Amino acid sequence: MMETVGMVRIFQRSLSHRSVRYTSYFGDGDSKTFSSITASDPYGEDITVSKIECVGHVQKRMGTRLRKLKQMSSKLSDGKSIGGKGRLTDRMIDLITTYYGNAIRQNKTCLSDMRKAVWAVYFHISSSDEEPLHSFCPVDPNSWCKYQNQVVEGSVETFRHSNKLPVAVMDAIKPVFNDLSQPKLLQKMSRG
Repeated sequence: MMETVGMVRIFQRSLSHRSVRYTSYFGDGDSKTFSSITASDPYGEDITVSKIECVGHVQKRMGTRLRKLKQMSSKLSDGKSIGGKGRLTDRMIDLITTYYGNAIRQNKTCLSDMRKAVWAVYFHISSSDEEPLHSFCPVDPNSWCKYQNQVVEGSVETFRHSNKLPVAVMDAIKPVFNDLSQPKLLQKMSRG
């Protein structure tokens, strides 16, 4: 509550104390502070304050949403639970979360590239030897995608997928990727 009151006061006093108007708020994920700032309408209707999201906080949302899904999920379409060996493990959640954060950080200058990189993570973890889905993954000898590393080196025929998640798990986590790849959200992180 003190943080909220303090931030509203900072915005309201910015003209009289500093002769500036703050047009952006770099938030930590606490929506109460931002909504209080916008509700106070510090500069009238002419100037609106926008919220910039911290990549780290949104990255954490990915992990939180996947862990919550893992805890709450009942049987999936294949009759099995979402968690367990060869499924959504804590290690896999950590890997997805890291890849998601890196996808955003490495593509801050282009929203469409950022969104493509987020979906590259989704398709990457659903790839198999029978169906390699790496067309969105970065093609680079230093790529995080080992499949694309092999493509660059010319030895892709020897590559074997080891972390494929089943279709039922991918279907269950797709709404999380959809929510956290929305252009409106990603745009807020282009500077954060």
